[in-house]
Amino acid sequence: MEAMDRRRFIGLLGSTPALAAWPLLAACQEGGRSAVAAQPAASTTATLPPADPLSHLLRRTRFATTQADLTRARELGLQGYLDEQLSVPSSLDLIYLEADARYPVTALPPPVNLAINVTPQQATQQLSERTLFLAAYSDAQLYELVVDFWTNHFNIENVTGELPLHKLYDDRQVIRAHALGTFGELLLASARSPAMLEYLDAVNNVASGPNENYARELMELHTLGVDGGYTEQDVREVARCFTGWAINGLTRVFEFQAANHDDGEKQVLGHVIPAGGGVTDGEKVLQILAEHPSTARFIATKLARRFVSDSPPDSLVTTLAGEFTRTRGDIPAVLRRLFSAEEFFAAADDKFRRPLEFVAHLLRNTRADRLGFDSASMLNVLSRMGQIPHRWFPPDGFPDRASHWMNTSVLLEYWNQAAELVENTDTLGRSVVTDAVNSSTDVDELVDVLASQFVQRPLRESDRQLLSMLARTALPAETAPTAEQAVLVAGLLIASPYFSLR
Repeated sequence: MEAMDRRRFIGLLGSTPALAAWPLLAACQEGGRSAVAAQPAASTTATLPPADPLSHLLRRTRFATTQADLTRARELGLQGYLDEQLSVPSSLDLIYLEADARYPVTALPPPVNLAINVTPQQATQQLSERTLFLAAYSDAQLYELVVDFWTNHFNIENVTGELPLHKLYDDRQVIRAHALGTFGELLLASARSPAMLEYLDAVNNVASGPNENYARELMELHTLGVDGGYTEQDVREVARCFTGWAINGLTRVFEFQAANHDDGEKQVLGHVIPAGGGVTDGEKVLQILAEHPSTARFIATKLARRFVSDSPPDSLVTTLAGEFTRTRGDIPAVLRRLFSAEEFFAAADDKFRRPLEFVAHLLRNTRADRLGFDSASMLNVLSRMGQIPHRWFPPDGFPDRASHWMNTSVLLEYWNQAAELVENTDTLGRSVVTDAVNSSTDVDELVDVLASQFVQRPLRESDRQLLSMLARTALPAETAPTAEQAVLVAGLLIASPYFSLR
């Protein structure tokens, strides 16, 4: 039997009328990003059969979900699953020990990483690879998603100068240490992060010449939001409060330099900060911002956009902002409220997988052997898709709306990854193919088995029939279903909206 190569597979995607009717494919063929952006979210999802509530919860709280993950979640129940996922994993868990062994540079704190001559290039590469590895293989999937959320919220590019060396500390001691804590603690840790101090020029903020960069981004991107009610005078006053916040030249961690601090009286958002406060000036500002109503709404909006919809309902944002205020920024409490909201369960398939989510989902679903995991080559894939972890240069973090990602070039890369599986059976993982073929008596059943594995939900009947027809036509078999047919169906599922929508 003739194998299905990439050229034939891509041609099949582009030339089959029924496949072109799949919303994501049609959107791409109609002109890429502009065509997709013009369509409301519902237009890409209305004809997909609804996922059951638990399946929907898993698709939104994980980088990647397999049938085995769904089976375990059913055993735990919805609340039991959330309880497990909202717990911070131990650094001694096997997967984290394995990650440290694979990417040893990422485990080195300052100034050790400088003392043993770790290069910024090594730090940049290994942190990105470790991030992808854990996104795909850690069972603490919600934790990894929340880490990704806060990494983007407090974005620090990971290439320039000594930032890659400082970012190792920021990843472990700021983001991962506080991802499921309170927002106020996370905000303080970020303000003291050597990476943030360098990235937003806080190390150059001294009384004799205040630098306003960190003060501005602190209010615009980290807390209040651009319309959060602060003024240019507030920016100047906040900058004065943070004068003297610096990095120790030996330990390479936070140090307050009193000689460089403006110790006069300041006024921030109507609050008087008395003279003589020293380092507490900045700490008071962080507390004021963490407890501000605009911050509650800004964070609530971003969480709802990440986990619910590109345009989250105002009712949900209001609810989450209220919970944020009531719990003084307790992150797990806000997430629990989000994942129990009616608006959350009504938003199935309203989110498009960004490249990191797509690749992690692909690796986990194909049961790619993590012992042979080639993270460097997978980063090359993510580079072509436009999302290498920690390498977004502006301070606003990777975009979280489909309009940025759902374009011709990204979708073609997604299809190429599906074609890669079709072209190289070993990439798919023989166990997936073997299990599907061995448990199927005919091609129709083969489609159902693979849909259960890759999308964990029933297919629209017309799509089910289409996949069966293509498997029979493109790779005909006289008897039982074959491995070649299983690989083709798996590739088509991965290239479909069922796989790309969350």
